[in-house]
Amino acid sequence: MIDSTLKNANILIVDDNEANIDILQGLLEIQGYTNIKTTTDSRLTVSLYKSFKPDLILLDLMMPNLSGYLVMEQLKSLIPFDSYLPILVLTADMSIDAKQRALASGAKDFLAKPLDLIEVGLRIKNLLFARYLHQQLLSQNQTLELKVKERTFELEKTNLDLIFAKNKAEESDNLKTAFLNNISHEIRTPLNGILGFLSILQDDTLSSSERTEYNSIIKQSSDRLINTIDAIVSISQIQAENVKLIETDTYINQMFDELYIRYKPMAEIKGLKFNIHTSVKNNNECFKLDSEKIITVLSNLLDNAVKFTYDGEITLGYSVSPEFLEFFVTDTGIGIMKPQMEYIFDRFRQGSESLSRDYDGTGLGLSIAKGYVEILGGKIWVESKVGKGTTFYFTIPLLNNRTQFRKHKILMDEKEIAEDLKILIAEDDIISFKFIAAAIKDFTGEVLKARTGIEAVEICRNNPDIDLIFMDIKMPDMDGYTATRHIRQFNKNVVIIAQTAYGLTGDREKALAAGCDDYLSKPINFKKFKELIQKHLN
Repeated sequence: MIDSTLKNANILIVDDNEANIDILQGLLEIQGYTNIKTTTDSRLTVSLYKSFKPDLILLDLMMPNLSGYLVMEQLKSLIPFDSYLPILVLTADMSIDAKQRALASGAKDFLAKPLDLIEVGLRIKNLLFARYLHQQLLSQNQTLELKVKERTFELEKTNLDLIFAKNKAEESDNLKTAFLNNISHEIRTPLNGILGFLSILQDDTLSSSERTEYNSIIKQSSDRLINTIDAIVSISQIQAENVKLIETDTYINQMFDELYIRYKPMAEIKGLKFNIHTSVKNNNECFKLDSEKIITVLSNLLDNAVKFTYDGEITLGYSVSPEFLEFFVTDTGIGIMKPQMEYIFDRFRQGSESLSRDYDGTGLGLSIAKGYVEILGGKIWVESKVGKGTTFYFTIPLLNNRTQFRKHKILMDEKEIAEDLKILIAEDDIISFKFIAAAIKDFTGEVLKARTGIEAVEICRNNPDIDLIFMDIKMPDMDGYTATRHIRQFNKNVVIIAQTAYGLTGDREKALAAGCDDYLSKPINFKKFKELIQKHLN
């Protein structure tokens, strides 16, 4: 019987390739497993099963003489009905048919070659732990059957609890598998569009309209890919409890105007009306809020509203009370069924995990929304009727020291960008350098290049007439934060714009604290890029 460490488990490896056996045996020995048998002749599996009594079998499918499928068929009659013998299939055949046939033949898990040894080790550990739990369950049942009749009810309850726990574990595993498959789909699909249409654009015979259309598709695919990455990063930060509150002066009506400008075209494409309801009529009123997180929550709710509404309207609004702000997003969409309402904010869950669903997305939007609202000290809930529509509400508390009222700052008029600027691009990635250089070519007199933070400091010291620095945060020798602090010791006036591929909450504040004038996250949006230059340079 396996002990709680799992290291005394009997493990049988069946593979006709000696190299594969050596790799797997080496992996197991490194991880501390002591009882390992191997064979390259699949015909010996049955006899080894009888003599060795393995707790886990690592089985190749495609072997001479006797395939892995036939081996599993032979073992079926030998494995006791109440026993759990995990078989992990390892094969180079990645087809769905092979996987389904293997699972139908008795395999408990399936991995395709070439193997990720870390994943193999984790799968082995999970299967052995399931074997251990099953043995413990059998042992406990045998012991409990010897107890007196007065404990019959307690025995039944224990068994029911164990079955419930096993079902919950299986459900969790299935949900995570569906989630990972969905994430793979959400990454590979836009990548397919980007790479596919980039190759098509190499065709010199394309018309101008075709090039415009294909460039638009590449842009849409890129935006979708970034949204997926942002969602994964956000949920990871929430789960790691690595999210900090960053409160700034927020003009709430201006924030709603920006959301209106972003989502009104998306709604109109689907023939929907998009409404805004604001409680505060004075646009000069300002609240101390973490506007970035609130915008993320509202954006996720609006994305869902647009996605699941096919006729009617969407309304974004808020109301103010002395204690809190209450936001809401209402739609006339398909609604949410009651069973779904119970887990709609759970991670790894969507309205449907089916491969045939007619909508995209990671299934993380509402989890991120709930996580951010709770970090902000509020609560979120939903009201819905199937076929009628849905309303999501969430509140943000307003403490006395968190609410301020100020005159709205006068927005700077758009200015023409000066020409013949002297610009330093501090960037170790050649592609990013070329993009920035190409984007600024129309108004640049001279471009200087630095690959490291140390080079950036020296170039700036030797060129006091530099107008603008694009400072990458992650560079060799000296990072962008440190380089900026050094430059500010002798040049207080040069405009420094930080740029980073991290894009995490708080990066903007760290850049400004280091002495940067502004911040851009990669991939850089060309429109925002130009707006920043207009903002800082005349």
